Amino acid sequence: MATSSWKNSLSARQISGILEVLDLCGDAEDGRELKHAVVDAVSSVFEVPDVTFFFGPTYAELFADPAPILTGATGTMFPEYQDRWQDKDVFALPEARGTLSRIGFADLDQLTTLPAPQRSYVEDYLYTYGTGTASALHLRFANGEALVGMFNRVHAWNPSDRLCLTVLARQLRARTRFVAHDGPAAGPEGPSGPDDPLAVLSPRQFEVARLVSEGMSNLEIARCLSLSELTIKKYVSRIFDATGHRNRASLAAAVHRRNAGLTRG
Repeated sequence: MATSSWKNSLSARQISGILEVLDLCGDAEDGRELKHAVVDAVSSVFEVPDVTFFFGPTYAELFADPAPILTGATGTMFPEYQDRWQDKDVFALPEARGTLSRIGFADLDQLTTLPAPQRSYVEDYLYTYGTGTASALHLRFANGEALVGMFNRVHAWNPSDRLCLTVLARQLRARTRFVAHDGPAAGPEGPSGPDDPLAVLSPRQFEVARLVSEGMSNLEIARCLSLSELTIKKYVSRIFDATGHRNRASLAAAVHRRNAGLTRG
């Protein structure tokens, strides 16, 4: 399906999803913030539990990224990926690379044939961890290329979904091609280390955490940030997972402790 037909082919929900991802990424000030914003937005808006971000100076080199962004189950999967599967990644295949480079999106179901090593990657690696589907967005930065990997247990993309993600990739590329990837992302400015679990949060996640600490409900935060209440609910859930806090009161206390540390500093 040609991307030129997207206006007549995408639903209002899909178009809204594209715009919401772009909006969530709009406040990123540099490459470090932008890559985290992309991962957070894709995961929240398109309901993908496990998202990764790999970067390299060239397409071939990005699979060897020593410090990719890993969310959900992919953090557990990564050591084995480095040891056994990096050179067998299905998206390194010429067919996948051609599709990704040309239109910006590809998924496992689109690959017509898999050589034995890549079939093993799917069956003996992805399936072993409960991952039934895999897809990727390809982005070009000013100083290299990136793949945003999306992994799910059972959710597969239909043709309309694929078109939606292809349009999204094209729009994100328009932004990233002028941005330099600046290496490992930093957390929000302030004290970090084992006593500061909030250091793992992206700038947008920390903004949501700060509003939680002010006593705002998900609906109030959504209105403040011009996002949907469902998106904020997902952000809060991801913040709990990332920081280990189990409720809003505990998270709020951590934000207040962090702010007190900044004041003393």
